[in-house]
Amino acid sequence: MTSTPDLPTSAPVDPAALPRSRVFSGVQPSGLPHVGNYLGAFRSYIAMQEHHDAIYCIVDYHALTSTHDGELIRRNTHEMALGLLALGLDPERAVLFRQSDRPEHTELAWLLSTVVPVAWVERTPSFKEKRRNQPQDINHGLLTYPVLQAADIAIYHAKYVPVGKDQAAHLELAREIVRAWNARYGDYFVEPAAVFSDAPIVKGTDGVNKMSKSLGNVIDIFAEPEMIRRQVMSMVTDTQRILRTDPGRPEVCNVCQLHRFFSPTEYESIWEGERSARTGCVDTKRLLADRIIAYFAEARERRRELAARPGFVEEVLQAGAARLAPLARETMAVCHDRMGLGPVPR
Repeated sequence: MTSTPDLPTSAPVDPAALPRSRVFSGVQPSGLPHVGNYLGAFRSYIAMQEHHDAIYCIVDYHALTSTHDGELIRRNTHEMALGLLALGLDPERAVLFRQSDRPEHTELAWLLSTVVPVAWVERTPSFKEKRRNQPQDINHGLLTYPVLQAADIAIYHAKYVPVGKDQAAHLELAREIVRAWNARYGDYFVEPAAVFSDAPIVKGTDGVNKMSKSLGNVIDIFAEPEMIRRQVMSMVTDTQRILRTDPGRPEVCNVCQLHRFFSPTEYESIWEGERSARTGCVDTKRLLADRIIAYFAEARERRRELAARPGFVEEVLQAGAARLAPLARETMAVCHDRMGLGPVPR
């Protein structure tokens, strides 16, 4: 295997413009998806299944670093898979599976960890962030999280990884880990390249932090319309616009930024209304709520239909893991051979 040419580190990439290859991405089992999940990654997932060999994983092993309620992880894994399927991920065109159903991921993570200097993982943004956010639970998994992330990608020799811009440092570390293993044991693993969406970081309703369930600043895709409306109406807008007659600054207003995606043919007019004070922040939020509710109406109905089919989600996850078994086992066999594991060859 050879390395993959670098893609732009900030500009969005059209999946259809990339040569057909294998795609991998993992998502935390955080329950039902929110708008940040969709704009930051899931739109790319769905687009890339049309043009590439796509593999998508619910990363329940990773979730163990911060969630220690087993039933919650199982329930959230199910809900995340259900949400992805309702949004348009097609198990006939893409593989969707649960990470723990392919334990080769954790074995490869151990093998890769033997070529990773400790300083590499100590410097990662995720470790620093988790150390701040959960100071009473700095477990070893938080430190080695990026190595498992690299194993998730490398085991299937994926060339492209659709991610948000906040994951750029982790993808670069995965590339470094692959290069280190290849340098020691011979060229085999592909160096993955990030594919960024045109909404690489989606701010939450607080207008400051990335949209996250743990921060309670999300807009839920599958909530009832009135709940979506309440979430949107709680959004922080332009903090310098005090009076209704004050001109707004749509470039810094989170509501206006989301209109770029949910009102694509009208957002420039909406922005001009804010600049001229023709419209107020409440008007703009009401319109955004209407657009988000309408945009995901079909997905909400699809989720209700799929939820009424007992066992369907589990069948999809297990079938996806089974489809990947030959490739995962082949990768591990090559690693065992090159790293000297197992009996002496005859």
